[in-house]
Amino acid sequence: MQLNPLGDCAVLVTLGTGNRNASLDTVARLAWALNVAPLDGVTDIVPSFSTITVHYDPAKVAAGGGSGAPWDRIVVWIEAVAKAPLGARGAAAAREVVVPVSYGGAHGPDLPAVAAHARMTVADVIRTHAGARYRVAALGFSPGFPYLLGLPARLATPRKATPRLRVPPGSVGIGGGQSGIYSVETPGGWAIIGRTPLRLFRTENEAEPTLLRAGDTVKFIAVSESEGARFEEAVAAPAPAKIARHAATVEVLKAGALTTVQDLGRTGFQHLGVSVGGAMDQRAARVANLLLGNPPDAPLLEAIGTGPELKFLKNTWIAVTGAEVGGVARLRPLRVEAGQVVSLAQLVRGACVYLAIQGGFDVARVLGGAGTLVRAGLGGLNGRALQVGDRLAARAGGLETRTDWSASAEFSTAPAGEVTVRFVRGLQWAWFAAESRRAFLTTPFRVTPRSDRMGLRLEGVALRLDEAHEMASEGVGFGSVQVPSDGNPIVLMADRQTIGGYPKVGHVISVDLPLLAQARAGDSVRFAEVNVAEAQSLYLKQEQDLAWLAVGLRAKLRLT
Repeated sequence: MQLNPLGDCAVLVTLGTGNRNASLDTVARLAWALNVAPLDGVTDIVPSFSTITVHYDPAKVAAGGGSGAPWDRIVVWIEAVAKAPLGARGAAAAREVVVPVSYGGAHGPDLPAVAAHARMTVADVIRTHAGARYRVAALGFSPGFPYLLGLPARLATPRKATPRLRVPPGSVGIGGGQSGIYSVETPGGWAIIGRTPLRLFRTENEAEPTLLRAGDTVKFIAVSESEGARFEEAVAAPAPAKIARHAATVEVLKAGALTTVQDLGRTGFQHLGVSVGGAMDQRAARVANLLLGNPPDAPLLEAIGTGPELKFLKNTWIAVTGAEVGGVARLRPLRVEAGQVVSLAQLVRGACVYLAIQGGFDVARVLGGAGTLVRAGLGGLNGRALQVGDRLAARAGGLETRTDWSASAEFSTAPAGEVTVRFVRGLQWAWFAAESRRAFLTTPFRVTPRSDRMGLRLEGVALRLDEAHEMASEGVGFGSVQVPSDGNPIVLMADRQTIGGYPKVGHVISVDLPLLAQARAGDSVRFAEVNVAEAQSLYLKQEQDLAWLAVGLRAKLRLT
């Protein structure tokens, strides 16, 4: 067993045995054991092939007592659990799940190409694919998406050079030597050979939101399209949330480029492929809520690029943080009156602006969180960005305060031009050629317009491996710097996937992620190396500073 830091808020446990099925068994047993012997501060335990990723909050681990830094306490806990006889305890019993598939036709447009690549008939491909038994090695890429081991070698098919922009849910695909099932509509580069009518991700079932889980066995059966219709599940989709004008506090006059309801993210579901999500600039979101006496994770609005124009239908208080906005004061409570219009359209500096409202926005929590995951159609207001005409209600609450003060500018995270962010080396650091490692440390990279909430895409010196390496997908975190085959780094951000198969050159430390969240296309980014101890010391200081801010604000705010 090897333990390596995955940045300053996660540890990667590697349990390779040389035998894939044996590795999966060992991973399943240890993941189960860690879950039944929890440690305060651990937020997610994510098994994947021969690894387990343990995500944690260093401040909560530190608050749990004991000696040593948060990293040391996590390591001691994992090693103690692993030393117990795992064989005497069992993971959750694996199940066999039968998955009906309509192969070919409109549902399987790549089936003829797979047959040609394998030098088989289409009928033989169907017979071979459905005749195998598959094991779920991990869930990731999207919520409930299973990576299936057991594909017959003859059917291995390279991923498409140009991924499709939209792959329908239920699509059964082949990617290299694996099979998989798309759980929600996403872009994708796997060869699509059929479709199942079963739903792999169902948000209405909080106890078991995914059809499959790691360790399950999958057996495909070929059915006709009409036979497949018998397996279609009636979806009791909730009616879209519509807030009556008399109950609403805010109405959207202009939506902005991407305005969503966010919080600090949903934890505990990464093992099912559900991204944490939440605010891109977590510090700015927390400060906005603190300024109004709200809980730090109260739902608020995040706008990226161009903010919305909002009409307030009731008297209330708001706070604006993050990017600087023309004509709007930041870092202080602002009293707004019924009928008043507030525009966040002009972002002067920075990329993400946050608007908190007294009491927090009143939206349903789904899978433990209120934040919007647009790709999964989950959370926020109907799982999507705000649109013109939308209305939002705020939770009840009152506030009294003077308006002649503001929080310190040290809580502002709106850089301009070039930023330097600190990082901890990634597990694959040594895979990169010496000149690439030097370039990563010494040369600037430029933020590209293709960046989004999933990843900040950078251009500059292409980072190259010293030789070809093959790796299975393993855990990633907020700030992981993945390097795909084109050599251009991608810093994973709030809506990142839960596991990834690209080598990681490093991990941006938590306290510097707000700088990247506020970077615009064309800005320059430089990297400076620190170790885990330094990163966690900075993290704990930030938490202490925010705690002191909360104490100071309590003296200025009177909640009614």
